[in-house]
Amino acid sequence: MVSIRPSVRQTPAYVPGEQPQTNDFIKLNTNENPYDPPAQVLAAVAAELPKVRLYPDPVSTQLRQAAADLYGVQLNQVLAGNGSDDILNIVVRTFVDPGEIVAFLDLTYSLYETIASVHGAKVQKIATDANFDLTGPVICPGAKLIFLASPNPPKGKHLKREFLWQTCAQAEGVVVIDEAYGDFSDEDHWDFLQEFDNVIISRTLSKSYSLAGMRVGLAIAAPTLIEEMDKVRDSYNLDRVAQALGTAALRNQAEFVPLWQKVRSTRTRLMAQLAKLDFQVCPSDANFVFAAPRWIAAADLYQALKEKKILVRYFNHPRITNYLRITVGTDAEIDQLLSAIASLKGSLE
Repeated sequence: MVSIRPSVRQTPAYVPGEQPQTNDFIKLNTNENPYDPPAQVLAAVAAELPKVRLYPDPVSTQLRQAAADLYGVQLNQVLAGNGSDDILNIVVRTFVDPGEIVAFLDLTYSLYETIASVHGAKVQKIATDANFDLTGPVICPGAKLIFLASPNPPKGKHLKREFLWQTCAQAEGVVVIDEAYGDFSDEDHWDFLQEFDNVIISRTLSKSYSLAGMRVGLAIAAPTLIEEMDKVRDSYNLDRVAQALGTAALRNQAEFVPLWQKVRSTRTRLMAQLAKLDFQVCPSDANFVFAAPRWIAAADLYQALKEKKILVRYFNHPRITNYLRITVGTDAEIDQLLSAIASLKGSLE
C-alpha cells in the first residue's frame, strides 16, 4: 500500500466552481470579470510567444515593480504567485509548522481550511453572527496565522475596519488580509502595512483585472516576511505570458476602472431586482451577490437555472443551504438571469 499522509487523506478536497465544457452557458458561478482586458493589455502577449522556449524571469521583476509602483511600496515588499491561491499556500508553508494553529472565520473562503488541513495545521474557526459578520476582533492566542478576507465571501462585505486593526495589533502570528475583491469597493488596507510588520495583503488579478485564466497573485508585506516567503516559492512559478499580461494590466489600471464601475452599477441593479423577486439579499462590496430566495429552495433554483444554461453557485453547507452566490455578469447576462428567475417564480404561483 502507498503511504499517504493522514492530514492529506482526512482532508476533503476543495471543490471549485463548475467549469462547463460547452460555450452555451451564462457563467455566473466563479466570480470572473465579465469584461475582456483592454486591447493594450492583451497586446503584451505577442512579444512573449516567440520566447516560450526560454525560461521566464524567475522572480517576476517587472510584474513586481509594476505592483510596487501602483501600490506605493518597494520592490522587496512584493512577491508574485501563481494566483492568490499560490500566495496562500506559500504563507502557510512559510510560517506554520504542522500542529500549529491557523485561524479563519466561519464562514469564509473555504480553501483556507483545505490548505491548512493538508499541511497538518490545527484549524480554529472564528464565529460570525447570523448575518455572517464579525462582532469583534479575532482573539486567537497562539495562532501562527490568521486569514481574514475583506470583502469576505460568501457574503461579500468588508469586515469592520476597527476589528481588523485590533486583530492585527494583538495577533501573535501573521495576519493575511485577503483583498481578492478589493477593487470593486472603495476600501483597502494599505495603511496597515505601515503600522504592522506582521500583516500580509494578498491580491489577485483574476477578478478585477480579467486575468483569471493567467493565474497572477501578489503578496505585499514587510521585506522581512517577503524574503522568507521567497524561499518557499516554487522556482519559475509564473510563466512569461502571465508575467507580461499582469505587468501590462497593472500599468494600465486606469483602463480597468470604468469596467469596475460597470460591475458595481450592475451589482446595485441586481441586488434591487432580486429583492423585488422576493430574495433576502446581502449587501455586497464584491463582484458577486449572496442572496436567499424565500419562495423556493436554493438547491432547486440552482438546478432549474442550470437546466436553462445559467450557472450560479450553490454551497451545500448547513449555514447557507438556502443561499445562492451570483457573479455580477454583463447587463445582458443579468437580464437573462432575472428573466429566468421571474419565469420560474411565476410558474410556482
